[in-house]
Amino acid sequence: MKKVVISVFSFFIVFVGTYVLIGYLPNFRIKLDAPPLEYFVETIKHMVFFKSLVSVLVGGLVSGALFIIIRRKNENAMNLR
Repeated sequence: MKKVVISVFSFFIVFVGTYVLIGYLPNFRIKLDAPPLEYFVETIKHMVFFKSLVSVLVGGLVSGALFIIIRRKNENAMNLR
């Protein structure tokens, strides 16, 4: 149960981080002369589908890899007993 919670938590952290990072990459940056909060909100809304799709893929890969690593670590620990 603990490894599932860790994987889900890591998925959400990686998803949000990837989503925000994509918005600030030079090719995806919006041209808007506005206060920082408005710029941040518009950056989040810009290209929502594409950024969400990429973020889900990256989050799934990272959390899946983490799940496998934790499972193998637990299996190795049980084999040593």
